[in-house]
Amino acid sequence: MWSKNEIMEWYERQPWIVGFNYVTSNAVNSTEMWQEESFSPNLIRKELMAAAELGYNSCRIFLQYILWKSEKRTFLKNFEIFLHIANECGLTVMPVLFDDCAFSHKEPYLGKQDYPIKGVHNSGWTPSPGFRIADDKNERPFLKEYVSEIIESYKKDRRILLWDLYNEPGNSNRNEKCLSLLEDSFNWARLCEADQPLTAGIWAFRDFDMECAGLSDIITFHDYTALPNTKKRVEELLIYGKPMICTEWMNRIADNRIDTHLSYYKDKRIGVFNWGLVKGKTQTYLSWDAEENCIDGEPKIWQHDIFFDNLEPYSKLEAGIIKELTQNENIKIRIPIREMTHELMDELENKGLILRLYPSHHRNIVDLDKSVGKDIYISSKKAGAHKLLSVTINRTDFSAFGMHDENEEVLLIGGEGEKDLFILFGLGTWDSFMKKKKEKTLCEDDFICVHCKYNDPFVSFFTICKGVLHGEAVAGEMGMPATFYVTEPSDIKLMIFPFNNYKITF
Repeated sequence: MWSKNEIMEWYERQPWIVGFNYVTSNAVNSTEMWQEESFSPNLIRKELMAAAELGYNSCRIFLQYILWKSEKRTFLKNFEIFLHIANECGLTVMPVLFDDCAFSHKEPYLGKQDYPIKGVHNSGWTPSPGFRIADDKNERPFLKEYVSEIIESYKKDRRILLWDLYNEPGNSNRNEKCLSLLEDSFNWARLCEADQPLTAGIWAFRDFDMECAGLSDIITFHDYTALPNTKKRVEELLIYGKPMICTEWMNRIADNRIDTHLSYYKDKRIGVFNWGLVKGKTQTYLSWDAEENCIDGEPKIWQHDIFFDNLEPYSKLEAGIIKELTQNENIKIRIPIREMTHELMDELENKGLILRLYPSHHRNIVDLDKSVGKDIYISSKKAGAHKLLSVTINRTDFSAFGMHDENEEVLLIGGEGEKDLFILFGLGTWDSFMKKKKEKTLCEDDFICVHCKYNDPFVSFFTICKGVLHGEAVAGEMGMPATFYVTEPSDIKLMIFPFNNYKITF
């Protein structure tokens, strides 16, 4: 378990966390969101981009155990696709592994999901893993494997903000029945030694769910009440001496609104995840009380959700508040351009950013009539087979600035009639850049912008080392887009750095 100092240091490195609970608008529950027949990357990209443009920087998502159990390869593939899209949109992700909410009063099931019931809030939501499985001791080895495999696979992945192991344990009148699986889930997750904190949220503020506070690295809680009561709950939780994140909030009907609560949470530096993003099949814009809902029309006041299905905001006032509280005036950094010379490439190599590949640089000592081959580096086995690809760049900014988890070779061959290509290198680690971004101290000295030179055997071929922040862009309107070759492992991951209010120019 993380010490109080460790979790405080981790939290201080984060921006103010402003997120949302996310289910795709075409899904009635987590099963429909992830299963192959209805998983929709294009819709996810469109909806997450709308959230990012409004000012959000994180999202909370619900995984479904039965899909992992029955369709593991597809489920994990779709989870990876989601993480990639969220990262491209500048959003971190908080996965939820178990859940006791069961608005549908059904166990989770595979295949086509029931269509939402008109006028009923979240009518199709099912728990994970389901109560029958949760209470079956014979299932525990499989539940342990589920937790262990997912966390072990992503325990060092910066796209994951933290792990929410169990949503609303004890809901659906299960109360203390949840404690066995709750405790087991933390024990299993701890064995993975993840870089991300572990948590489960307090929601009922009763004895059984207050157990979450003692098990969690960081205090998370749910609150859908008016501001005076919210403040009381926050005061109650201060006793634990840990940072806080409200992982579910915003119930407009109960005076728990963007305009009443968001500035309070920012002043207290409490992270937040409001319930819902886009009006969709979960129908969480409707009231929990079905009697307050219009079956064929809009309710007078939406309970949850931010956007209509056309991605127009439900409330322009709320959208303006979110933008105002999350987005500051852009800080502009202009990076001087340096030419790709022998001396500059030596400098980049000495700084540990690249490995140079040029004649005689890696010449081995060898006897006559002999040959010697020595490894320059070896990719990890999990990175997959190596591949050769052509990369074509036509963007004029460094919006894809980030880092890979493995080395990649850059081969600048060709270039005739093409736009000038530039590579921006970051002179620091991901964590140091995040710290400087938060402190608003990033400056031109933290970067080197290289004007690329093609077809020169002494500078045009090199390896960009794993973990090095970098990105490519072109300049000018005349000419073809810049193209070059890259070799890299087939399962290499790109993690986009969230510049947010910084604008990098060259």
